[in-house]
Amino acid sequence: MATPHVAALAALLLQKQPTLNQAQVESILKGTALSVPSTGSRSVYDYVNGQWQWTTITWDTDCGGTPCDPVGAGLIRADVALAAVP
Repeated sequence: MATPHVAALAALLLQKQPTLNQAQVESILKGTALSVPSTGSRSVYDYVNGQWQWTTITWDTDCGGTPCDPVGAGLIRADVALAAVP
C-alpha cells in the first residue's frame, strides 16, 4: 500500500467515524487489505495504457540486490475498508 493512498483512506475512515483511534484505523486497513504473497504474481484490474484492463503484476524479495518486503500488508481495498467501519 502506497503512503498517499493509505493516508487518504485513513482520512475517509475518520470522516465516516471520527471517534476511531490510530490502532482501530490500522486494524481496519490491514484487516481489509488483499493479501499478497512475498513472491509471485497476481492479476489485478488496473488502468494501463489509457484503458482499464486485467493485467498481471509480478514481484520478488530482491530489491536491487538487497532483500526486502515488496508487498507490506497487501493491496489496499478502499470499498471494503469503508464498509468495515462500525
